[in-house]
Amino acid sequence: MKSKDMQDIVGGLAVTALGIFAAVYAQKYEFGDLHRMGPGYFPVALGVVLALLGLLIAIPAFMRHGEPIEVRWKTFALVLGSIIAFALTLKVLGLILATALSVMISSLADNETRWKGRILLAIGVAVITYLVFGFALGMVLPAWPWSA
Repeated sequence: MKSKDMQDIVGGLAVTALGIFAAVYAQKYEFGDLHRMGPGYFPVALGVVLALLGLLIAIPAFMRHGEPIEVRWKTFALVLGSIIAFALTLKVLGLILATALSVMISSLADNETRWKGRILLAIGVAVITYLVFGFALGMVLPAWPWSA
């Protein structure tokens, strides 16, 4: 038995599930109509489009041969751990340090990146994150632990 293209099947079904979730969740907002769109119109429309695109990825993948999915557990754990670390340290460390810590943890998944590159990446991502969320969007997030 030939193995199916599991990467596209799983990816397409994940995008479909995300689209369905968005479309269903946005139902709690007023939908409106095409001439007077409500706050739920765009999320529902985007969710439907995502679900359809996910199906367009997944359905043809059932017909073609592919390589089996190889899960790299170390990479998975480090990336998931970086997300959890960010969530747990955002209020304690502030946006800039929590972002830098998260980037440092997730960058450990790449064995080819040196420490200098990791540090520069963490600084760059933290600065961009602050500029986008703290400055441009004006979100009320503490930038540093002492500014909370």
